[in-house]
Amino acid sequence: MASNKTFFHTLIIISALLFAMIFRTPADAASTPNVTLEREIYRDMELWAAEGLTTSNMSSIRPYAASEIGRQAAEALEKCNAMANPSATCKDIQNRYTHLFDAEIAEAQSPDNIVNSYVKPLEKLSIIYNYQNGYASTYNNDGLYYGKGSNVVVQAQSQARVGHVLSFFVQPAFIYNQHFGQNEEGARSTLRLNSGYAKLTVFNLELLAGRDTLWWGPGYHGSLLMSNNAHPFDMIKLSNPEPVKLPWIFSYLGYWQFNLIFSQLNDLRTNPEQSNPFLYGMRLGLKPVRFLELGVSHLVQFGGPERRNLSLNELNQILFGNTDRDFEKTDSNQQFSADFTLTLPNLRKFIYVADGIKLYGEIGAEDNGYPPTGRAWLAGLAIYKPFGLERSVLRGEYATTILGPYNSPAGWYVHHSYPMHYEGRVFGHHMGTEAEDYFVEWSHNFLNFHYKLSFDLERSGIKTQAYTQSKKQYAGEVGYRFNNNASLTLKYAYEYIANMDNIQGANQQNQYMGVEATVEF
Repeated sequence: MASNKTFFHTLIIISALLFAMIFRTPADAASTPNVTLEREIYRDMELWAAEGLTTSNMSSIRPYAASEIGRQAAEALEKCNAMANPSATCKDIQNRYTHLFDAEIAEAQSPDNIVNSYVKPLEKLSIIYNYQNGYASTYNNDGLYYGKGSNVVVQAQSQARVGHVLSFFVQPAFIYNQHFGQNEEGARSTLRLNSGYAKLTVFNLELLAGRDTLWWGPGYHGSLLMSNNAHPFDMIKLSNPEPVKLPWIFSYLGYWQFNLIFSQLNDLRTNPEQSNPFLYGMRLGLKPVRFLELGVSHLVQFGGPERRNLSLNELNQILFGNTDRDFEKTDSNQQFSADFTLTLPNLRKFIYVADGIKLYGEIGAEDNGYPPTGRAWLAGLAIYKPFGLERSVLRGEYATTILGPYNSPAGWYVHHSYPMHYEGRVFGHHMGTEAEDYFVEWSHNFLNFHYKLSFDLERSGIKTQAYTQSKKQYAGEVGYRFNNNASLTLKYAYEYIANMDNIQGANQQNQYMGVEATVEF
């Protein structure tokens, strides 16, 4: 009886939050598709926040709906237009993003500008060619493994809106020499739906049904629970695209945003892994003050053959319980994380080394106990416009899934029935279990040219293996934008793997070279 009360109390609290969030936004807010995670708009929006141009933004629940980007751009434009000498970031918004997101900005500025229906048969087209002499490590790219030799990806995007409340998005991809497993030989061609969904929007509540990516948490190079490291999976997602303040005294808590997802994972799994398991997830974000963002994430995998007919009490035990029930009907794999993001804008008047600083961290837990004993950590620092260099960012990030002394070091993402992966890739951080990752990146945009330089060190098998595998990857990227709609990007990476697969002396060197041409319409 007590567990049922807990379940119903949780439902009442969630329902109250949803009700408050729905009716805090004008009824004529329009439905828009999400903006895919590879777009450079996400990096640029960090610069908006670092310069204090946006204050109500929440950066730890992605992707953003295009309407939310339009709202933030409108907020930033108002401040930029009031400046006597706009910064390079402001000029980029005024000259470029007002063109790319003109409709969304206009809709955010006035409900009279909302267009009822439209069809964009080809919104974006990209062609990617890369060559590698081995199996270089790739991650955070929607689950793609590239084969040896030449690889080609041709990807298109289309979208449409019907009335104010219904929108559609389709992203097919033709792929040559792509694999779901790194050790598969032979070039293959395949056509697949990378992402595609329908979205119903009522007030400030969205219901998405289809296939899409998710990123939860403040991490840039990785995230503990949910990232785009794995292939996008089919889901039902309930969310509020625009952060809102709750009514009454709760308004002092600041802005709120949430994601609630449910999925059945139809990938290839091997015994004793449960085939076609269910996946439940919830992400809640809170911004109590303009410079601080807090968040919690919860992910549960359960169900499968012989475990479908679950009572309300059993479902409550699975989703909110904290006891191991190995190989029972109510067996599950749960992960939880809490995180923070501290963004300090406009620091040039106090210190010379930066105009803005972002400090963030995430702590994850799984297994049983109060609190759960399994631990994972992520911490990062981003310095914006160091030494006055406009539109430049210096980043550093560290993450580890090496757990504490009281439980198995190989715990994160690993489970006898419910490993946290899809199509062979973990949902969370690409380093995997019993590993740590060090990442540093310098990026700089000026005029129509940009470049990035990065270094990544990943170590795995640190506690349980006699020989630790070590990956060192040096990467560079240069790009040129011909106009607001067309760009060309060149990429190169060199990787050295020592003790590959934790075998002493098994060393490997990989090189990756790629070119990407993109046109946005």
